[in-house]
Amino acid sequence: MALQAVSNLFHDQFGTDPSVVSVAPGRVNLIGEHTDYNEGFVFPAAIDRETWVAASLTEGETSVVSLQTGPGHSFFADRVEPGNVHGWARYIAGMAWAFREIGIPVPDAQFAVSSNIPMGSGVSSSAALEMAIGTAWLALMRRTLTPSELAIRGQRCENGFVGVQSGIMDQMASANGRAGQAMFLDTRSLEITYAPIPSEWKIVLLETGKARALTKSAYNERRSACEAVAAKLGAGSLRDVSLEDLEANRDAVGANYPRAKHVVTENIRTLEFVDALRTSDTELVGSLMRESHESLRDDYEVSCPELDAMAEAARITEGGIGARLTGAGFGGACVALVHQDHADQFSETVIRRYQEAIGDTNGYKGNALVCGTVEGARITLSRDAE
Repeated sequence: MALQAVSNLFHDQFGTDPSVVSVAPGRVNLIGEHTDYNEGFVFPAAIDRETWVAASLTEGETSVVSLQTGPGHSFFADRVEPGNVHGWARYIAGMAWAFREIGIPVPDAQFAVSSNIPMGSGVSSSAALEMAIGTAWLALMRRTLTPSELAIRGQRCENGFVGVQSGIMDQMASANGRAGQAMFLDTRSLEITYAPIPSEWKIVLLETGKARALTKSAYNERRSACEAVAAKLGAGSLRDVSLEDLEANRDAVGANYPRAKHVVTENIRTLEFVDALRTSDTELVGSLMRESHESLRDDYEVSCPELDAMAEAARITEGGIGARLTGAGFGGACVALVHQDHADQFSETVIRRYQEAIGDTNGYKGNALVCGTVEGARITLSRDAE
């Protein structure tokens, strides 16, 4: 059991039982990719691949250990600044820095971490760590923030401390997830509307085996391209640009046109997808997911041969409703919606076809995970934190 495992790790490392244990999920994004930092629409779901954190206050430095990767960089929570904590511990230090930024002084603590979220697969392992750490730290301090307020702190950690100019989707999905439902998020207003995933459908995460390789610079370059187009058209963001306006100004926009086209059309697809999901329109859901993948491949250029092969294998396999790459791109995973009765056979067939398509030269075997949907970040165990 995950709670027992992370509690045991804490006891082995620190010699006592933890005061609190928190958990936060990873997420898949069903549609709406690279739209969140353009104030657009996204449609993620929190999945049952989660990060667990056991924690207690301490008089010394903040110390961290992971069941998967071992000890991380220690630091004093009241002194951390961008650049002075390295490795995976910077996500923990960054949350202390982000809390401090809004006047919440964070005490030092001991943290044990365990996660079954695939690393490098584009399902927000970093956001889940931020949300689990933030939830635990707030509990230790006996303070509260709303889930969305906590998500904003996580984004500040990512943007201002880690240095990746990501949007708000990942943290919002991890903080605000609901079992059995996907979350339609307006990233400008942060308004959330939930839509049930049909009970006869399953989410399948299709890992390529190629670690997500979108570098910080490549991610930030794409964001800059989008901002440049919005500025050229006199818009606050691409959220305010219609497809007609973009086409009319194609020459003026220049080389950044394909990037903007993806974002503008992806917003349209996401709005259509919400209605299609609510009516269980399998044909439209599949069509929109395919169009999204093609746009990410051709216009935004964040796909790769492995993601393309996986998406195509899913598209032609019985039981599949739709599939597309999920996450930032250049590796990672695809997400598929699948008829429940076919989920296991679908998973086996897709991975076999994927392996046949890419061959054995790169060593990427691929893996399929049938996922459930879960609640967002929460405390699962709480003792007297004093």
